[in-house]
Amino acid sequence: MPKLPEGIWRRRLENEFATLSTNPSISNLETNSDKSEYHFKLTANAHKKNESGNSGNYSIVPISTHDVSIYLTREYPYAGGIEVIWDSAIFHPNIREKDGAVCIQLVNKWSEGQTLSNVVDALVQMLENPNPYSPLNSEAAKYFAGFVPQKREPNKPRVVI
Repeated sequence: MPKLPEGIWRRRLENEFATLSTNPSISNLETNSDKSEYHFKLTANAHKKNESGNSGNYSIVPISTHDVSIYLTREYPYAGGIEVIWDSAIFHPNIREKDGAVCIQLVNKWSEGQTLSNVVDALVQMLENPNPYSPLNSEAAKYFAGFVPQKREPNKPRVVI
């Protein structure tokens, strides 16, 4: 795996932190001393399970605040140098319930020109537009696949993110 020279890598992480701290979708941003771990609250509409006792029954309820962590390895900003983990409860087809692993194209097809702020923006888009056809959570995928997509007007392009 390629790596940036140490000094350039450190400057990149400082710049990432500065930019991320101004992203309007996050609050309570915390990082470790070398700026390779980020923990924050993300504001975006999504859903979670609301368990009802020991019966195994639950309902799906809306939520708007999430705890998220981003971990950068020494390979950052190259592919494979970033991991996004959901730390709070969520019911979403693209987030694995048991460990919070996140599946988004931006992380899977990472390029060195992308930033952590791009990742946060992509997370908001992912929450608001769940993809039940590429699931990490099959139960959530079945739930979200049941929604009827909005019909688009003829001769209007469809926006895909």
